[in-house]
Parts: sequence; C-alpha cells; structure tokens
Amino acid sequence: MSLKDAIVATGPLPIGEVTQAQKKRYSEILSSHLAREVADGLRAVGFPNVMPRRDGPGEKAFQGGLGPKKVDVSYSDEQHGLLLAVSIKSINFPPFGKNLKNRFGDLLTEAITLHLRFPYSVVCMLFAFPIASNEDLTKGRKLSTFDRAMKLFATVSGRRDYTDPGEKFENVAMMLFEPYSAKRRRPKFQLFDAGTREQLTEADYFLTLGKIYNERNPHAQIGEENVDED
Repeated sequence: MSLKDAIVATGPLPIGEVTQAQKKRYSEILSSHLAREVADGLRAVGFPNVMPRRDGPGEKAFQGGLGPKKVDVSYSDEQHGLLLAVSIKSINFPPFGKNLKNRFGDLLTEAITLHLRFPYSVVCMLFAFPIASNEDLTKGRKLSTFDRAMKLFATVSGRRDYTDPGEKFENVAMMLFEPYSAKRRRPKFQLFDAGTREQLTEADYFLTLGKIYNERNPHAQIGEENVDED
C-alpha cells in the first residue's frame, strides 16, 4: 500500500503530440488508483468501510445540498451519512496553470455541496501535479504552477469547525510526483500540507486525517481497534 503504487499502476505519462482523450484517460486512471491507495491508507489507521474497495465498488454517490455528488474516497454509515470525504484531482499536462482557477472553482462548489448536506463531515482534498509543474518558471513568472496552486489552495484549507464556511476544506494536501517511465520504474513523490506548506510523510498524512476526524467526532473515535481487515 503506497501512493507510489498508484503512480506505477497508472503507467507512463503520455508525451509528444497528446490528444485530449489521452490526457483525460491518464488523469482518470491516476485518480482511480490514488483513490484506492488513499482508501487503503485510511483503513490502516482505523477507518472501517471506506470506499472504494480494492477490486470492488468504486466511488460512492451522496445527495449533497446542491444535488447528487460522487465522492472519490468516502467513509460513511447509515446513521450519520457522510463522515469523511477525500476528493482527488490532478493536472498532469502543460500548460499546468491553464485550468487551475477553473479547477479551484469546481472544488469549492464540491465542498459547498457536501457541507450543506453534511456540515459536520470532514471534507478533504488531494491534488496531484507532476514534477514538471514545479519547474515551469519564466522571466515573467517567478512562481511555478505548483507553488501558485499551493498558495491558492491554502486559502481554502483548515476548516476547523462545522460552522466555518462550507467552501473550505478541512484539509488540502498537495502531491508532487515523478511519473512512471521505463527509466523511472520506482518514481518518487512528495506530499505537502497546503495550509502550512510543511512536507508530510505518507504515514503522517493519514494520521493527520484521522486526527482531524477525531477532533470533529469526540464520541465516535477511530483508531487501531477499528482497523478494517478486508
């Protein structure tokens, strides 16, 4: 279980003359594999019944405040509905900043939709960029797209209380990765907390989500005793 496994399973990043269909396909496959690894990571720190299941059902749909919404990774039960969600997004092809603001707006709408219906739910985001997005500096642009994205998403990270603005996320993590290739069969990645800009280990990331959840749910704690063995 590792986010690195998701990068490997996605395969090489298409290069050269890449069609829109190829770009979309790569991004969809990456998100799907990342969702399964994130779900496994949450199960490892004590969240039972997390979707998606490996080799099983995928994303789950919830009736949000603005209509139905599919959630990439979710923890829920019949009594409370949605308790924790992780939305997984990526921008994988240059120009990396072209759709950043549009993606930002879409994600805020997603957070609002879920928080309107489930104000106590812990709604998080994992946003992935290839390493090239951190190297696209020009004479007129002093910040890479990755740095710009980090600053942008920091403004909507850190929702601490159920009464805080619904467009904010309880946690936003940024992932910078080296795509899999014939030369890089063991690609590397880095995780950052967008709000603090601190680098996280993969283990710390999942423990952080568990801590946020437990602070929001003092009477329904998760922990090692709840580790899902499936």
